[in-house]
Amino acid sequence: MVTTLEERFDTAMMDIYRRAKTEANYTATSYFQMLAEQRGVETARILLHTDAVSDGYTALWKRGRLDLTVEALIHDHQEYQSLFTPEERETARLRLRKYEYPSVIDPVEQFIGALPSDVPDWANEHDKYLGQAQADQMKLNIGEGS
Repeated sequence: MVTTLEERFDTAMMDIYRRAKTEANYTATSYFQMLAEQRGVETARILLHTDAVSDGYTALWKRGRLDLTVEALIHDHQEYQSLFTPEERETARLRLRKYEYPSVIDPVEQFIGALPSDVPDWANEHDKYLGQAQADQMKLNIGEGS
C-alpha cells in the first residue's frame, strides 16, 4: 500500500506524541487533540504560526528533548520540508536555534580534511569507504578463522 507524504507526516507527528509520552514523560494532550481534529500538516502550521513557542515546546526543551518537537521534525527530516513554505521552515529553524537545539553532526566530520588522502570524494562518501573498510576487515577475519 502506497502512502502519501502527508500520511507519512501524520504518522511521524503521532510518533513524536508517543515518544514524548514514553521517553520524556510528557503527555501533550492539546497536541494530541489538534492531531485528531486537524491532522499533521495543519497542526504543524498552527503551531508554527503562533508568535511564541507552545507550552509543549517549552516542556520538551526543559527535558532536553527538542528532538521531539514539530520544529525538529520539519527541520531534521528533509522529506517533509516540501509540505511547508520557506517561511514556515525558517520559523522552525529559528526556534530551534534560539533554544540551542544541537544540529545533527556527523561524527566523522571533524576528521574531514584533517588527514591527507588521494581519494577525491572522501568527504562526501566517507560512510561508503569506512563501511567498505570494515567489511573487508570482517572478511579477512573470517578467512583467518577468527
